[in-house]
Amino acid sequence: MRSADPDNIQGLFSSTEPSFASVFEFSTVGMALVSLQGRWIRVNPSLCQLSGYSEDELLYRDLNDLFLPEEIVKMRGINAQLLSGEIRSAQFDKRMKQKDNTLLDVECGISLARDAYNQPLYYIFQLKALPTKSEMEQKLAESEQRYKSLIEHNPAGILTCDLDGWIKSVNPAMERILGYLESEMLGLSINHFWGEESLIESSTDNLILQADNYMLKVSHKNGDKIELGLKNVPIIVDGTFEGVYLIARDITQHNLDRESLRIAQQDLHDTVRRQQGMTMKFRYMRGNFIHTLCDGELLYRLGNKPSQIIGNDLFQIWPYEMAANIERYYRMAWNGDENVLYETTFRGITYLTSLRPIFEQGRVIEVIGSCVDITERKQMETELRETKELLESFINNTTDAICVLDLHSCVISVNAAYEHIFGWNQDELLGQTLPIYPEFLEEQRKEIYEMLKAGKQISGLETVRLRKDGQLVHVSVTKTPRKNEKGEIIGFAGITRDITERKRTEELLRKSDKLSVAGQLAAGLAHEIRNPLTSLRGFLQLLQNDMKGKQHYFDIMLSELDRINFIVSEFLVIAKPEAIHYKKSDLKEILQTVIALLDTQAVLCDVELVLEFESEIPELICSEMHLKQLFINLVKNAMEAIPKDGQIKLTVSIQESDLIRIRTVDNGCGIPEERLKQLGEPFYTTKEKGTGLGLMMCFKIVEAHKGTMTIQSQLGEGTIIDVFLPLQPDDQDRIDMP
Repeated sequence: MRSADPDNIQGLFSSTEPSFASVFEFSTVGMALVSLQGRWIRVNPSLCQLSGYSEDELLYRDLNDLFLPEEIVKMRGINAQLLSGEIRSAQFDKRMKQKDNTLLDVECGISLARDAYNQPLYYIFQLKALPTKSEMEQKLAESEQRYKSLIEHNPAGILTCDLDGWIKSVNPAMERILGYLESEMLGLSINHFWGEESLIESSTDNLILQADNYMLKVSHKNGDKIELGLKNVPIIVDGTFEGVYLIARDITQHNLDRESLRIAQQDLHDTVRRQQGMTMKFRYMRGNFIHTLCDGELLYRLGNKPSQIIGNDLFQIWPYEMAANIERYYRMAWNGDENVLYETTFRGITYLTSLRPIFEQGRVIEVIGSCVDITERKQMETELRETKELLESFINNTTDAICVLDLHSCVISVNAAYEHIFGWNQDELLGQTLPIYPEFLEEQRKEIYEMLKAGKQISGLETVRLRKDGQLVHVSVTKTPRKNEKGEIIGFAGITRDITERKRTEELLRKSDKLSVAGQLAAGLAHEIRNPLTSLRGFLQLLQNDMKGKQHYFDIMLSELDRINFIVSEFLVIAKPEAIHYKKSDLKEILQTVIALLDTQAVLCDVELVLEFESEIPELICSEMHLKQLFINLVKNAMEAIPKDGQIKLTVSIQESDLIRIRTVDNGCGIPEERLKQLGEPFYTTKEKGTGLGLMMCFKIVEAHKGTMTIQSQLGEGTIIDVFLPLQPDDQDRIDMP
């Protein structure tokens, strides 16, 4: 049988009905709580006055010290009956030894208190001196007055009924609780007020005999449902059980509050349990940090459960080294540090813990911890660090010059290649605007930064920049705006590639290609010149003998001489290097000149050249010499792709009112699809002895005129090349040919 712990009796006593505690403390009858082992564990002032002992002298003393041996034997028998449940209470006379060793006749009442599980807690003793008859009458009157005052003014509702449940009296508090007047309740059965919801048939006896605290749902007079907390106190007269006091308290709101608290606690528990992280609490007890709470999804991902954490210290939960490291932070928080953070990795999961002490009256009573899984963040940090190192390695080792500027175009950083290409070191440039723009490109600089501030990107701009030593260097520039996480432009980044050598090589290759074209034209040129010379020689021989009637031969001779002069002039234009010069030119004349130059070679190659204009073609701004070179290359390539009996057709038309399309169509051998993407790359060619430079120069010429060139081809069917040229190209953005 479970007995009450003396250390816990005070707590049990303080949690009982307030009215009972008030009766105990202020009763004129000596009252005491006695442990099941027979020790005084609570006494009231009246008992101290009766025995002559102080409260401290009585507490935890043996019961036998105040009674005669024969009285002790009698009480043991009564106690056994109370424990077995044979009786609920007992009352008898006995003699008590006072502190001065005098014997006092007392009336003793004893009952047994039990808990909600009907387990015995402690004995309740009532002791009062047996007075003389006159004293008894006086004290009886006083007792009745006190009893009446206690009943009338008690905040708890008190209802008196007999053993059959008939109501004998009701105090004002019970009237307020139920809404009925005493006059409306007297003489009625308690079943009339408790209602069918609380009582089943023939349950009155069970209700009256209820020894423990219990609850009932009843109806108020106004129809509202209320909940009562009830305690039955037996009425015993001369040892006879005559009825009960039903002490009631309206606990409706209390139960609502308790249910709200339960729901809130359940919600809190569910929130803590289902959170992605982990919440814990600990206290410092018995020299160790003992966990009093731990739950959350992170706990389960770590392979633990709350039962494995709660009640245990660090070294019972984690490996020794890990526990020793965490203990340092626990101690910091327990010592009052309100900003304790630490990271821990366990079973491949890294989590961040924040500890916060809870103070009460300036003293730390508990520490609460919140843990968040940062595994993914740590992985991202590692990847970011590796990416940063890779990017820094790329920036520091690339041969391209890289610079980073702020929103005012001032230098934030430059790499080693930038210092090498332009001659300034980073310290000279930091916080300064870039000094690499020649004066004649100031407008270009302004335009570039206006475009960047508008969020546009500059890509592959070929131009020149100024070195520290004053020399100009050919560069290809790519600039982009730098943006923050909100998409706002915060600066600019630039990549500059030194293309001086490439430009020099392209110039050499262009000259080489022009010489190659000139050499290939030489055969046709010789044939073209030989034919007019033969005619001139024959006419001269005729004129030597007789000039009469042969005047028209002079016109033929002049025409042939003009043709020789034209062919030689065009040949020199193509072969001789000259600075590029854009001007308004007649495309029709340019193409007719190309056809005239290549007509003889076409005859030799058994190829027909056809030139058609689908509409009137206006003049356009271009470099006449470069366009001739462009179309000579295209037609020559087409002739070389035709084995025999071929045709090359040039068709000129207007597209979208501001574009001229020159389409070259041949019926040659065609180009495989996989090779089309590589056409125009230096040194890539489909010819056995070609260099691939001619087509590359064609692309460069079209690009310089702000046009585009596309190539379509099918094996065995021929090739179509479309050149689109704008009528009015933007001169400011023109990429000049060398």
